[in-house]
Amino acid sequence: MPKRNDKETSESYRVVVRYENHAVRGLVEPSELGSIEQLLRNDPMYPLDSIRLKLLDSETIEDVSTKDAKAVFFVKTFDGDLRHRALHFHEHAPIVAGLWVRVYFYDGEMIEGIISNTKDFVLETGFFLRPTDPNGNNRLVYVLKAGLKDFHVLGMRNPSKNSA
Repeated sequence: MPKRNDKETSESYRVVVRYENHAVRGLVEPSELGSIEQLLRNDPMYPLDSIRLKLLDSETIEDVSTKDAKAVFFVKTFDGDLRHRALHFHEHAPIVAGLWVRVYFYDGEMIEGIISNTKDFVLETGFFLRPTDPNGNNRLVYVLKAGLKDFHVLGMRNPSKNSA
């Protein structure tokens, strides 16, 4: 397999669009979506009904529909760690303002993370979640509500006034 350009890989978002029976992996340029901060505010540059990916397998650029996906995972590596056990309470995790939630997908997968405390997670077709597991492979997840079996608010996370 040819070696990838390190600069391209480090600046591009590594993305996995997961469907019920398969996944599509590829790279997306930040200029296509916006910064992680914009995404966390649920303010992508373009709607996420599809995402333009440079496919990992063929290196072709293709618009991949997210309509029937369960989620779009922004990952640290494409390999992941199958032996990783997710942590569900993180004493030393950075405090990020928002709602601390636990989401369950129909396929049994569960993720905890922080979402913006806005109307978007109620009114929109999906929302961005920043996983709270500091050792996990996911940097950011766009959760499509059609793929959710259950959703729990665990608490509200606000930075303390002393740390500001």
